[in-house]
Amino acid sequence: MNAVVQRLEAVKALLDGAEGVRFRETYYGKFFSGAMTIIDNEDSGTLIFKNGIAVEAVAGEPVTGVDVGLWGTAECWDLWGKYRRSLTIVSQQLRRENRAGFRILGETLRFRQNNNAVAQLGRLYSYVRDGVEPGSDLPSRDPVPPTPRDGPVGIRGLYVRVNGIKIYCETNDGPDDQATVIALHTAGRENRQYHGLMEVLADRYRLISIDMPGHGKSWPLPGNTVIDNYRQYGQWVWDVITALGVQNPIVIGCSMAGGITFHLAQNYPVRAIVCMQGSDNTEDDMVNGVLEGLFHPHISPQHSHYEFSESLIGTRTRQDRIDFINWGVLCEIGKVKQGDLTETSTFNVSDRMDEVTCPVMIIEGIDDQAYTPEMAEECLSRLTNCDNKRLKLLEGYGHFIIVENPEIVGKHLDEFIRSL
Repeated sequence: MNAVVQRLEAVKALLDGAEGVRFRETYYGKFFSGAMTIIDNEDSGTLIFKNGIAVEAVAGEPVTGVDVGLWGTAECWDLWGKYRRSLTIVSQQLRRENRAGFRILGETLRFRQNNNAVAQLGRLYSYVRDGVEPGSDLPSRDPVPPTPRDGPVGIRGLYVRVNGIKIYCETNDGPDDQATVIALHTAGRENRQYHGLMEVLADRYRLISIDMPGHGKSWPLPGNTVIDNYRQYGQWVWDVITALGVQNPIVIGCSMAGGITFHLAQNYPVRAIVCMQGSDNTEDDMVNGVLEGLFHPHISPQHSHYEFSESLIGTRTRQDRIDFINWGVLCEIGKVKQGDLTETSTFNVSDRMDEVTCPVMIIEGIDDQAYTPEMAEECLSRLTNCDNKRLKLLEGYGHFIIVENPEIVGKHLDEFIRSL
């Protein structure tokens, strides 16, 4: 019996015990019947499943060909412990380093349907391979505070008609005599991401968060089309700001919307911008059929994107906020997310960064594997004509920083606004 089969036998024991429910429910393994193959250097083995139950570990690959699985050199498998034992993070880092020696196995559609389960199999295999108890190497998360008392929450919803479309916004109705902050959500999500920040800053600034067309409670564009390029996105944001009657706005955004703030500063009269977990250049070829799979009749984006979204969350983020971020995956609309990621994968305004003259703050949770501190520092260096610019690196938090820690974002935003 080769080493891979021995390890898969140990993985099977985990799936028969403490890790079984998590594999079948959290990572949707209960829908998988078939074979998952692991190739580790020269050795290979296959775990056979029926309705999420591991039935048998066998040597080699199925005689009918590989169903789904993971192939890697010993060197690449050694990296799993360094990269949080996440298939998404490992793949991202190896791509970023232009390092060969790791790839997914199987037909693209089949893999995308079951990538969460395969990712969890890879995680458990790496734990067994390293002789580490599953989950024992994870850092401590921020504690969840006591549940607040029941009662009104000072956040109000409203609609504004823009270009014939009803756009939904929310506000904390902060002071009118202070700065007005326009807040833009991450790809595929909606403005509930800003509830924490609205409450933190309620007595200091008026925040207005926008559901972009087709997101959250906003109406879609005519013909149920979506925004899929940054120029159209930026124009829509400005048209909403105009319809709201807001002048001299401070615009903040996270992820794809963080990058959009640079485009806005290059083309519209904003007072200042805050880019969180964004970049001035996110051009990407979106490998492994990710874009097509987001609106494919045989792939559920709510299920296929879970491990990807999870991998972006910081290691300190408290559990109730993780739960809400993961709930956001279940609320995504495939066609809308496809449009957003098409925009992101074709976004590049880096050659015009010298045109940004308004104050800029970049906030980067360094646990984000999609947007790194190095990318943030490169953005900052290209702001050659910006006199008031700053970069805040936040350890232990990740891609959804506005949800993961609105308190620290609020602190830095308050300091930044006071500097204007």
